[in-house]
Amino acid sequence: MSKLYKGRWIDPRAYELRDGTGWSAEVCVAEDVGSETLDTRFLLAGVFPTRASAIDAAVSVGKRKVDEAITSDDIHSVMDDETRLPSTYRRGYGTDDVAEGADGRPTKVDRPDNPGDIYK
Repeated sequence: MSKLYKGRWIDPRAYELRDGTGWSAEVCVAEDVGSETLDTRFLLAGVFPTRASAIDAAVSVGKRKVDEAITSDDIHSVMDDETRLPSTYRRGYGTDDVAEGADGRPTKVDRPDNPGDIYK
């Protein structure tokens, strides 16, 4: 009964309580990342009167978690782009540490002397 929602799979599950007084629910949200599938399981609090109401609640929670994750990923990608500092290549073997100087231009950050640094 999995449903595809915004590129992620939502798999709601309902379980009847042993004493027959209602249903509990959980939802797994899965996402394909390269050749792997990452799932996250969320248990819903409370007892639901019917299996259908437990499934509906699990689908709603799954959609909300997908929406939160997408918003979070978008925010993090913007933050990463806005806070990335430039770096300069040092003879093709790596990068120097670079920061923004008082004048707003990139400036090299001093490194402590390292006599074993063959790329210096």
